[in-house]
Amino acid sequence: MKRMLLLLALVTLSLGGGAAASRAADDGPVAHFAQEATLGYYRGVVVEYLDFGPVKLAKGNKVAPIWAFANGADGQRNIIDTVPGQRSYTPLWEVVLVTWNSGETARVLKSAAAVRRAVAAGDVTLKKAGIVVNCPVI
Repeated sequence: MKRMLLLLALVTLSLGGGAAASRAADDGPVAHFAQEATLGYYRGVVVEYLDFGPVKLAKGNKVAPIWAFANGADGQRNIIDTVPGQRSYTPLWEVVLVTWNSGETARVLKSAAAVRRAVAAGDVTLKKAGIVVNCPVI
């Protein structure tokens, strides 16, 4: 009798658990892990992305630049110039370090165009960091 009750309980749990998991998946996304979003700038607007860290590229991987500041002003965030839905979008970002030149006052830059203007004015120097990170925009 005890075996029968144990078997019945196990069957009930396995059927109920499977049905609950199926209903959760049908209702929307299922959280598998906790990941805080990182904030950055895209054309003057704050965007969110997940930072999964450095990756090794495979042949044919598409990358886009992400500008990170070595000595940026308070409130400076990384800058991207493409987002999901654009042909140029990729979650793989080649890190380009932006350094304010000696004698220049660091200010917050919020777009790739602002970075390019600062380079043209001689305010900042760019240097590829030699790493690619996987940071999908959400």
